[in-house]
Formats: sequence, C-alpha cells, structure tokens
Amino acid sequence: MMVRWFGKRRSDGSVRSVGSVRSFFAALLILSSASALAAASRDLEKVRIGYSVGGLIPFPLIVAKENRFFEQAGFDVELINIPPTIAVTALISGDIQYVIFAGTTLNAAVRGLPVKLVMVYNDRPLFSLMARADIRSIKDLKGKVLGVATLTSGESFLSRRLLKDAGIDADKEMTLRVIGNTPDRFQALRAGAVDATTLTTPVDIHAERVGLRRLAFMGDTLESINGGFGVSERWLQQRPEQIRKMIAVAFRGMAHARAQRQESIALIASKWKLEREVAEKAFELTIKTWSDSGIASDQALQMGIEESLRLSSSKQTVAISRVADFSLAREVYRELKGK
Repeated sequence: MMVRWFGKRRSDGSVRSVGSVRSFFAALLILSSASALAAASRDLEKVRIGYSVGGLIPFPLIVAKENRFFEQAGFDVELINIPPTIAVTALISGDIQYVIFAGTTLNAAVRGLPVKLVMVYNDRPLFSLMARADIRSIKDLKGKVLGVATLTSGESFLSRRLLKDAGIDADKEMTLRVIGNTPDRFQALRAGAVDATTLTTPVDIHAERVGLRRLAFMGDTLESINGGFGVSERWLQQRPEQIRKMIAVAFRGMAHARAQRQESIALIASKWKLEREVAEKAFELTIKTWSDSGIASDQALQMGIEESLRLSSSKQTVAISRVADFSLAREVYRELKGK
C-alpha cells in the first residue's frame, strides 16, 4: 500500500521534510518477530490508561491495543473510560498510570497539581465549531448562546480562541452555557438549547448529517494541547523507562494507522459504530491533527497556560517546564527516526 505524505508547515515558517517523515514512520513498521515472541513469553505488566469515549482522540492507542503492540512491549493495558477531572485525581493517587487528557493535565499542572505532560500526539484540535443551520458564519454568533463542557475545559478554550480570531469576545459578547460532555452538547444544539457548540470528531460529522452547520474545523487553523500522555510527577521520576516504551507504542500506533488506511477506517467504523463514509471522513480529519514528533510547540503550551491562568484570575507566572517534560518523547523520536 502506498502511503501519502505532505510537508507540514511549522509555526516558525519552516516545512517538515516529507522524506524524513516517511522514513521515520517506515522505520516504526519494521519490527523484529523475535522481540514480539520474547515479549509474549514474559509476564505482562499491568498498566491503566484513562480516556474518554465518544471522540477519536484515543485512536492511536486503540490501534495499538487491537494490534497487540502494548503486549509486544510487555504491557497488559486497560483503557478506562473516566471523566477528565476524575482521571487527574486517579493519576495522582496511582489508581491509573496515564491519562490522554492533555489539556486537562496542563490545567491541573498550572493549578499546582503534581502532574506533567510527557507526550502530545494531537497538536491540533480534533474539534469543529458547529451551529444551528440558520447560522452561516462565525461572526453571526455575536450575542448568541455557546454551549461548553465546563468553563475551564479544553474545548471551551478552543471555542474562545476561534471566536476571538473572528472578532468575538465570547466572555463578553456571548452567553456561555455549561452543558457537559460531547453527547450532551450535541443534543442541546440539536434541540435548540444553544446556538453553537464545539463537537469532537466523529460527532461533528453526525451533526452535519442531521442538518447542523460546521462553521470551522479547528484543526485547520489552531494549535492546541489535545491528546497525549499525562503522568504524575512521581511516576515520571520512578518509571521513566516504562514511559519511554509507552511513548514508542503510541508512535507505532500512529504509524500503523497511517500505513494501513483501509484497516484503520474499518476499525473506526467498527469501534465507533459508524457508516463507512462517516468513518472515512473521520479518519482523514483525525490524521490531520497528529504530531509528527510527539511534542507540542512552546507557543501552544504557553497559550494553554495563559488561558488557564486567565480563567482562574491568577496573576502568577507558570513556566512551561512546570506543565510539560518532553525529554523522553524527544529521545524516542530521535531513536525511531534514526532506524
């Protein structure tokens, strides 16, 4: 199967090398059968990862689990559906070892909780701003009602940023209504309880199919701290080698998904109960948001920090090193790229 790659422009204006990206992911797919057999023969280490159902942010890990990549790395992984705020509490207590709520992890770190981001595999948002059918542009939302999960959720940050770029101060020129998770926001929009809301893929595709309007796919214009591994500071200090292996598995899941397009679309259709046409569109939107290197830019991290501080009315200064440590992700990326 032929894998299509395109150069991607970085925030500093440079373009990522098409050839180097292709070579990097091709190297990920070359794995030793002897290593796989050795991993299968030893006892697997139990690992719990907190995630949320509904959207496709967990997709690289679903691919890895379906293809037994975790097992080959020596792990028996349990994916646990858990609300983001509870997930961070469970992370700190040690009840789970990883969360993929990158935005929630960043916000918790800004508040002083002992957690850190160690990988960001979605450096662009997998969300769309959806509205009632009669609303034709983002500028038409001035004075309207915006549904959000919570006032401090990642998707509400993104909504505000997108609206601000269009000249609307959502906090002053719109009514913000707390609705809850994606399915609840979808139903609220469909029922007319809100005029617009942010929906993750593939729910945004379903919304389009029932007559709601996509005003923007946020992954086309915004950087964000979206999907990735968050861990406790204690786990980062105690288990760096395990974290390295988990990061490598996530890279491998993305590489396999991109290389095996038809298989990936079929998996999305099966796991998310989607029609083939919807699954195909969801896959194409999803891979547009993936980070090549497994890290987020300093600019994206700083914007997330500033938004979190603004919402809490805090005047303190929070360093990027307080919320993220990408040293292991950089090491894994360099090693895989060099193969």
